Amino acid sequence: MTDRTYRTLQAFILLGLGVYLLSQWLSGTLYFYINSRFFWLVVLAGVLLLLLGARALPLAPESPHDHAGHDHEHPSPIGRRWTLLLVALPLLLGVLLPARPLQASAVQSKGLILEGSLISGSQDPLALEQPADQRTILDWIRAFNYSPDPQEFEGQTADIVGFILQDDRLGPDQALLARFTVTCCVADAFAIGVIIEGPGVADLPVNAWVHVRGPVSVAELSGNRLPRVQVESLKRVEAPPQPYLFP
Repeated sequence: MTDRTYRTLQAFILLGLGVYLLSQWLSGTLYFYINSRFFWLVVLAGVLLLLLGARALPLAPESPHDHAGHDHEHPSPIGRRWTLLLVALPLLLGVLLPARPLQASAVQSKGLILEGSLISGSQDPLALEQPADQRTILDWIRAFNYSPDPQEFEGQTADIVGFILQDDRLGPDQALLARFTVTCCVADAFAIGVIIEGPGVADLPVNAWVHVRGPVSVAELSGNRLPRVQVESLKRVEAPPQPYLFP
């Protein structure tokens, strides 16, 4: 492998990484990986990779005298190939593996959090000031955790969207309506959920996204108090463009 070929491949890999990062940002699939407050870092990295790739392109034709008088050692051809492969690996994985958010199957490895005090920012009193029908699943759990008496939420109407989880600890006609929360990136993601109750709820397929509306009451699961929504209306929906909730 000549020096020119090596530099050209380096440059194209850097350009490819830059294009990939920026395309993930522009398409909205960056939400599947990191918290939105870190998007600027990804955009900056993408721009810098494009600049580095453009700078690394060997624009002048290679001359047979380019190496005359040079006595420095070059890496072996095998070493160069491994270097290029390692640098290109993130780009190959990004292109070959489809971008998709975490699904219900990830709960087994990521965990399901029922205790509100373990959720970052759960002591925010603003959770109590939000209109009930504007609270997300995360907002409801925060409100229950912050309030000294969750009974104050009895009868308030929840209007929430999430995916279905089934749990052996639940009663008949019950399921969990869940969302993943992401503090930094999907590596620290975990699922949270509220109980929904109504005819046929237990038969809903796992991972189905639904929009639920109904009055709230206080339930207990594994010693933790959490919201229970008596389903008055339920409809299947598509997964939202931003599937995660951010504490």
